[in-house]
Amino acid sequence: MSFTPEREKIHRLFKDFERGGFSARNRFVRAATWLGCCAHETGELTQAAVSRTAEAAAGGAGTVVSEFAYVSREGRAATRQWGLDCDRSVDEVRRLASAVHERGSKLIVQLCHAGGALNSAFAETAGLSPSGIALPSCDVESRAMTADDMARVRGEFAAAALRAKEGGADGVELHGAHGFLLTQFLSPIFNKRTDEYGGSAENRARFTRELCAAVRAAVGDDFRLWIKISAEEGVPGGYGWDAGKLAALGALESGADAVEISSGTSYSGAVHAPSMVGVSAGESEAPFAPYARELRREAPDGALVVLTGGLRSLPVIAELLDEGCADMFGLSRPFIAEPDLVNRWAEDDARPSACVSCNACLKTASRGHVNCPVMRDREEGEWAPL
Repeated sequence: MSFTPEREKIHRLFKDFERGGFSARNRFVRAATWLGCCAHETGELTQAAVSRTAEAAAGGAGTVVSEFAYVSREGRAATRQWGLDCDRSVDEVRRLASAVHERGSKLIVQLCHAGGALNSAFAETAGLSPSGIALPSCDVESRAMTADDMARVRGEFAAAALRAKEGGADGVELHGAHGFLLTQFLSPIFNKRTDEYGGSAENRARFTRELCAAVRAAVGDDFRLWIKISAEEGVPGGYGWDAGKLAALGALESGADAVEISSGTSYSGAVHAPSMVGVSAGESEAPFAPYARELRREAPDGALVVLTGGLRSLPVIAELLDEGCADMFGLSRPFIAEPDLVNRWAEDDARPSACVSCNACLKTASRGHVNCPVMRDREEGEWAPL
């Protein structure tokens, strides 16, 4: 069967590939997506959460990144968030990994600490942050971390990563983006420390490097370690791409295998918001591609670069792969709208994602599980509960 050059580029997206010790059946990643399905009181992974995560694997995503899991109750970042803070969660990872693996996909478990990004809806105590400075729209105080606090948090991440490994996941991803603890360390706005963790961009990235090294030492060399980083903070006075790139390269030098590039925070303006509105197929796609492209050029041999944010159409994603911008491509809201998106694309239905980037899905969390009300209404009425 003959293909045009354009179809050859698209075909590459669906081929098995391997790089840096990681292999997958295609280049598509279901990026980490909080689904609001876990038990609020205990952080237990529910069957609904397993089913919703497995949907993306069944729908064709070669790699699935779990919704963010907290490494300690102190580090919770949302209501109904999964917790990987106790040994009970090993069996929960095992259930999730089995569901994803049975559908032919790889599972990366995302680990997160909220730092000072705290709200009274879920916070149980005062939190920890680099300098004890409150983030916008956060109504719970935090205190500046001591050396003992930092050592403890590194240990909590390492312990959670070991639980994910014991449960059969293929790797973990440290959430260093979107305003959580690692972003706060990178930020000159929220990191006012005068020790070796503050001041210069190099110092502000030190905790990220140490965390990568601690997790790598805990899990060994045969387990994948990813990190998600916001390329820029996206606010006046915040860190820019030079500091974001420094942190990404430092993570790769300190034990990470892959960097997932996103941008912005919960308090960023529209240009750098992680879930940008108004993205449509064509010219407005892939707003964070320039960062991934530059990181790909400077990353060590074998390192994976994953681009996430505003990807909606096969021709654009295929062109980004062909030009060497990134190795894999993460989508979140498109999978909320269409869990079977990749299967549809693989079956020669190349229409762009049905996601219209309206962020209505984010508002459904207040009523229960996150879903796409646009697609639900298009399918006439409420979807059956999972």
